[in-house]
Amino acid sequence: MSVEIRIIGKGCFFCKQLRKIVDDLVAELNLPDAGVKQVDEMDELLDYGVVNPPALVVNGKLKMMGRVLVRSRVRRAIEQELAPSSAASNPDAEG
Repeated sequence: MSVEIRIIGKGCFFCKQLRKIVDDLVAELNLPDAGVKQVDEMDELLDYGVVNPPALVVNGKLKMMGRVLVRSRVRRAIEQELAPSSAASNPDAEG
């Protein structure tokens, strides 16, 4: 399944760390069609309502922002978009 992932931030340490985590997870989850893009444009940052980068957007949905990045949470955010039916039934989904 194809997934679009955007990492929103200006390239700080945490933005780079999120990019590394995402790249590792794309390989680990065997998602060769995943589109991963680093976004540092202010307009796009505001479009998603990001006030505290870095932020993770998966398939157009803001999944997390401005927190210490935990690999398991990033993985869960991506997996929720791979299996939308399970995400809909999970009231604790991050967003």
